[in-house]
Amino acid sequence: MAPNSPRFGWRNSSLIAAVLASLAVFLLALIAPDQLERIERLTLNSRFLIRGPEVPSGDVVVVGYDEASNKALGRWPVSRRVIAQAIDRVAAGGAKTIAMDYLWLEPELDLPQDIRAQLDGLARALPADSAPAQQARSLAEASAADIVLADSMRQAGNVILPFAYSTDSGSRETPNAIVPWAFVRTKPACSPDRVAEFGNGLQAPLPSLAAAAASGGNVNINHDVDGAPRSEYLATYFDGDCFPSMTLAAIAHYLGIDWQSVQIDLGAAIRLGKDRVITLDPDNSVIVNYFGDAATMPTIAFADVVSGRFEPGTFKDKLVVFGTNYQGGSDFVRSPFDYQMPGVVRNATMAERLIHGGNLARPSWATYASLLAVLILGSASALVARFLPISAGILGSVGLAASWCVLTYFALFPGGVWINLLYPVLSILLNAVTQLALRSLSEERERRRAEQSLRESEERYALAARGANDGLWDWDLVNNTFFTSGRWQQMLGLRADRLSGQPGDWFDRVHRDDIDMMRAAIDAHLSGSSTHFEQELRMRHGEGNDRWVAIRGMAVRNQDGKPTRFAGSMTDITIRKKAEQDLLFNAFHSHLTRLPNRALLVERTDQALQLWAKDPQADVVLAILDIDRFGHYNETLGQKVGDDILITLARNLEEHVRPEDTLAHLGEDEYAVTRFVAGNVEEGVEELIVMLKTVLAQHMEILGRPIEIEASIGYVLASQAAGAAGDELLRDANLALYRAKAQGRGQVVRFEPSMHQSAMKRFGLEADMKRAISAGDQFELFYQPIIDLKDGHLHGFEALIRWRHPERGLISPVDFIPLAEDTDMIIDIGRKSIMDAARQIAAWMPAEGDPPQIAVNVSGRQFAAVGLVEDIERAIKVAGIPAHALKLEITESLIMDNPERTNEVLRRIIALGCKVSIDDFGTGYSSLSHLHRFPFHTLKVDRSFVMRINDSREGLEIVRVIASLAHILERDVVAEGVETEEQAVELTRLGIQFGQGYLYSKPLPAGEASVFLARNREKHRKG
Repeated sequence: MAPNSPRFGWRNSSLIAAVLASLAVFLLALIAPDQLERIERLTLNSRFLIRGPEVPSGDVVVVGYDEASNKALGRWPVSRRVIAQAIDRVAAGGAKTIAMDYLWLEPELDLPQDIRAQLDGLARALPADSAPAQQARSLAEASAADIVLADSMRQAGNVILPFAYSTDSGSRETPNAIVPWAFVRTKPACSPDRVAEFGNGLQAPLPSLAAAAASGGNVNINHDVDGAPRSEYLATYFDGDCFPSMTLAAIAHYLGIDWQSVQIDLGAAIRLGKDRVITLDPDNSVIVNYFGDAATMPTIAFADVVSGRFEPGTFKDKLVVFGTNYQGGSDFVRSPFDYQMPGVVRNATMAERLIHGGNLARPSWATYASLLAVLILGSASALVARFLPISAGILGSVGLAASWCVLTYFALFPGGVWINLLYPVLSILLNAVTQLALRSLSEERERRRAEQSLRESEERYALAARGANDGLWDWDLVNNTFFTSGRWQQMLGLRADRLSGQPGDWFDRVHRDDIDMMRAAIDAHLSGSSTHFEQELRMRHGEGNDRWVAIRGMAVRNQDGKPTRFAGSMTDITIRKKAEQDLLFNAFHSHLTRLPNRALLVERTDQALQLWAKDPQADVVLAILDIDRFGHYNETLGQKVGDDILITLARNLEEHVRPEDTLAHLGEDEYAVTRFVAGNVEEGVEELIVMLKTVLAQHMEILGRPIEIEASIGYVLASQAAGAAGDELLRDANLALYRAKAQGRGQVVRFEPSMHQSAMKRFGLEADMKRAISAGDQFELFYQPIIDLKDGHLHGFEALIRWRHPERGLISPVDFIPLAEDTDMIIDIGRKSIMDAARQIAAWMPAEGDPPQIAVNVSGRQFAAVGLVEDIERAIKVAGIPAHALKLEITESLIMDNPERTNEVLRRIIALGCKVSIDDFGTGYSSLSHLHRFPFHTLKVDRSFVMRINDSREGLEIVRVIASLAHILERDVVAEGVETEEQAVELTRLGIQFGQGYLYSKPLPAGEASVFLARNREKHRKG
């Protein structure tokens, strides 16, 4: 496609727009990352809401200092002695781990020593059993609150304390008490470049309390751009160390993991033992996977814990998280389910997820996946919007966006991976909008270009139509008006002022046999089922006759695809249709006589047979007549006279056949008649044959010359036919015709089933003969001795072909030689006979002297074929025999068929050294005066003359003449068919040298002939 073509430009612009749309998404991410991240986090919240609340396992329990605890114990902060009591209660309840979400940065104020002395004095002054005395004594003797709390923590042995980072307060170095809380195994790799740093100050719990704690971690919360704390940093940096969050420290203790064995692969994962791995975001955080609102987590009021109002087993094997959850006294945060969720509940949620899995992460590959989705889905959206219809394109883009939303949802739940939803969706939508806009612009340009092209096309078409002599028409489908050009009107012989300008000007003139088809074609085109309209039909001319026209047209449609105009052209094709009709006629009729040909005869014969099937009393007769010696008329009077004879006979036959008969000219000089005979069938057949003979006997005068013709007739009745179809009846009638031809001129023969049987037998014999020739071992030579009549010495043999059929045994030459001649298979048989005879001569070669001469018959077909001399020469060379031992016998009639060629071939054979014999001499048409012109060595007297030599003076004199002629020409003579001693004596008296016949031997197979030869040689050797 050319680079400057509109389609090329549109494709380029679409590709460029797709790339730019995807780049625009990346540009937006650079320009306004916070705004886009806010939207992305809103989509994250929506995915939580779609998922809905989940039920935690109950392994994590919240102890919250709520409004009821404020009322019962006073406003927070409550004395650390009370907190110690709560720890004691929970520890006694079997809690595995206690996480305290309280920061104790300062010691709790205690009673001065002088106050303690006054209280002790008061207790002593009061009655010992009174309540005031006991309370005063208790206050005077009580230990400091921090000591009490530390003792409870130490006694519990499972308390996890928090610390916090600060930018404006706290220690600038890691206090010694919390150094053991750091990740020991990552100390060399820990750096601010790889781990988040929240501040340069650390707010640690009191050293006494830190020392009493089992472990601890930070409780800093990182808020997203929208203020929601979605992430939990499981590793943070301070003063060269990496510290866990309090939640991570708590679950490590809860799971019984030795903190010294905890491994962290920064930015990738934390390994708690062998089987538990926590996947981290690149910044070492995980995303809080909220169960639901604050009420979802199991929660017990602090006051109830202190007072012991909880069910036994409440804290058994649980991780208990202490914190505040009353309004105004807690660090409330936002979650997808709650606008205000207590921080202690968030920490408990995080602990629950880390214990049982299900925490969410945003690994680095998720970012690459979303970037790849921006490119792939954006491109897919561009393709969909570009190539599908507009509505389908919009739906396709929406479907892509929805598919990405579904994919990211299932990646999050239950996959646990947060993949960016917003950027790919933006790419999809931006690409779709861009492509649809470009498409609209392109379609508008294409529409304008198409309108311009249409105008130009209409102008060109009008010019072309005038040049092509076509008529134009234009149907306004909206206003139902019909315009026709002057040429259209001229074709139909109409005047413009006689037309209505309505579609009826067209429809009313269409032939009634064509109108329905035309209307259906128009409806199909206007409905969009066909791309164009094209019909050939007849229309009435103004003069009343019909004209064939070709009508072509196409509808013009509006933006909705509805046709508004239907325009086209009309061409007069009357001459072409006439030519087609003539061609169709000639396909089924004789060009010379205009009679039906063989194909039409067979078709109508089949129709007649269908009628006969309904009326068994009737019959169908098919007769074929063939003019006898028609070739003689062509050769003597010329081709023109021959054609006139055929045409005159056709006209004469047409005058005498019935209207319902089918008279056909089958080709050359053959005619056929098919007649359906009702009533007396034999009378109907006789009537047909008499009619044919009567027509043939009519005087015929061609170019002033009287002509008399004869014809042979063969016919068949359907009831007696060997087949049941028209072509089979024609076959059977031909078989009868062949029989009539064989009987002489002017004969009439009715088909008999035996004729078909003979033909099938001949067909089978022909097939067997082909197989026999291919096999090569079924044809063999028999040898009949040729004897010297004077002394009985063996002169040679005549080789006679025999067919030893594997199933039918030995087949006589009379049965297969004529068929071999007709099919030219005699050439292959004759070639094999010459080779076999030559090899037999080689087998009979004596040690000294010449072998016996073998004479091989050559058929007329073999003699006329190319390569006879070469076959003889090849046989002599292959067998290695003297050429004079091989004699070729040809018949007298063959010599006279083509004397010049015969003379040439015989001389070539003799030039090889072979002998030539003329067989069946005296039975042909040869002229004795011409006999000396042909080269030959032997004359063979036909057996028909030898048989009459003792009974008929005529036979004796014929043999005497032949013998005298041979002596004059100095040629040998062989008498065939010698069967009696009297015949042999008489032949010797007439001077004939050689004889062959049953008097001496029948034709013998090669083995028996070898025995005959050996005995003859032995006999004459002794003699």
